Amino acid sequence: MELTPDQREVFVLKHVEGLSYGQIAERLSTSIPSLKMRMHRAYDRLREQLREHT
Repeated sequence: MELTPDQREVFVLKHVEGLSYGQIAERLSTSIPSLKMRMHRAYDRLREQLREHT
């Protein structure tokens, strides 16, 4: 719940649905570099949350 809606969408499509970046880019009508940046920011936010809870 700590991710933005955009970050959550890409994270779920990649890690829950198992789609490739190419498939996600096609589905969301965006570029692969844009998706990778969203994913990177999502990972950063999740890492930060994990640090706060340990």
